[in-house]
Amino acid sequence: MESIHYRPPTHRNRDLDFVLAFFFCFFVLFEAREYLKEEEILERAEEDVIIDSQPDYSTLINEKNKDDGDGDGDVQMIDTRDSIAVNWDHIIQSKANSCELIQEWKVAPLPVVFMALGRTGSSITWSTVAKIMGDADPKKAIEITGRINEESVEFFTGIPHPLVESWPSDYICDLQHNFTSANLGNEGGVDGDGDSDYDGGGIVGFQWKPYIKTFHTENASSGFKDMANHRIPVIYQTRNPINRRLSNMRHSGHGGDVPAHCDKGDDECMQEQFKFSQQFEFFVGKELKQWLAQDEKHHKMILDGLVNMNVEYIHVTYEELYENENNCVDGWSKIFRLLGLDDKTLDNLTLEEVQSHFGMAKTSSKTHKDLMSNYDEVKKTLVGTEFYDLLN
Repeated sequence: MESIHYRPPTHRNRDLDFVLAFFFCFFVLFEAREYLKEEEILERAEEDVIIDSQPDYSTLINEKNKDDGDGDGDVQMIDTRDSIAVNWDHIIQSKANSCELIQEWKVAPLPVVFMALGRTGSSITWSTVAKIMGDADPKKAIEITGRINEESVEFFTGIPHPLVESWPSDYICDLQHNFTSANLGNEGGVDGDGDSDYDGGGIVGFQWKPYIKTFHTENASSGFKDMANHRIPVIYQTRNPINRRLSNMRHSGHGGDVPAHCDKGDDECMQEQFKFSQQFEFFVGKELKQWLAQDEKHHKMILDGLVNMNVEYIHVTYEELYENENNCVDGWSKIFRLLGLDDKTLDNLTLEEVQSHFGMAKTSSKTHKDLMSNYDEVKKTLVGTEFYDLLN
């Protein structure tokens, strides 16, 4: 009897092969598309976490009827912000003359660095602290390390070699002695009784916007080491990232016609603020969650950097200083304790006294529901996440 042997088919089902190959390629392309999309979202999140990298329209003056000269009829937009350009040659000369940083508050303005992104309330906090520390007419803390990402890169790559190891103390020392020689910042600060009956020196320093791109550069790290060695404290202020972004959207949305800040008592400015009423479509879904996660990662990076470099610092939030009146005096006390005020002075520090030194008025008290046209969708995105409490 002839044996029966199984003979495998010599040809596979080509139609089946084609279908399988098609679905395999489709799966690979889908996964690649999702990966690239996620990478794009993360890249945008890293940029948006520092949303203030966009120009602050409140500082641009629209000079009507003045052509910008390029032939298209557009009007010229003039940037009126203080220049961040540092006269490094002057700083080098000051260093050569053995400039010595003064740490005695009653003798000269106290050195301090303010670390904050834009729209966090940094201007009013700096002004208030300076006034309470004795400066009747404080100047704005200039963002010498860069107002936007590009300026930050330019700053840290442009520090001259003789100053790379000591640029914060050299810069502040020169600024401090300029203030002292001009007799600025010595109007008297509060004492234990809340009076202004002795000469305090205010504060002197600069604002450092901690951008991701430059935070861990060699010159930034040497700056932290220098601040630690010279006991230059850092006030690190943050704000609810949703509020920070809404503030940017709000002030960018009116094209500069309404100023970003109003001086206290400036009724005309406040009326213009209240006239401007607009809702914004906030971003939602995966992009929102990844943006908030990146913001939190950025925040932890800053804290770790300050700790690892042994910089003396405190972290305060806009909310604890300005929105929680039940205990916000505690936030202010943290700042003044860092700057060396004694317990007697801090025990007598009241919220009313702090608020009396505010030079700017609050320009919005709207809730997220008032400001977001898609509030319910934003809320749905954040329900069940660690970021839900950021919504009000």
